Amino acid sequence: MPKNILVGQRFVIGNKVYRKNIFGTTKGKSKRIGTIYGVSTKKNIKGSVYFYYSVEWDDNKRSEHAQHSLEIINS
Repeated sequence: MPKNILVGQRFVIGNKVYRKNIFGTTKGKSKRIGTIYGVSTKKNIKGSVYFYYSVEWDDNKRSEHAQHSLEIINS
């Protein structure tokens, strides 16, 4: 079984997302909801391509996040 399985682009512009809790805290934290407004790719040192998304949050702040740290909101 291969160690790393390449995953394609999961999100498209306009998707509603929230940021996963990647640090494992047990505190109850409200999830910020955001909308994807941009997609870019970056390569690591081995040449593998990863997707990064520009997100505009519900409080009008903007930030960029790796694909693995976001989760789509199914509505």
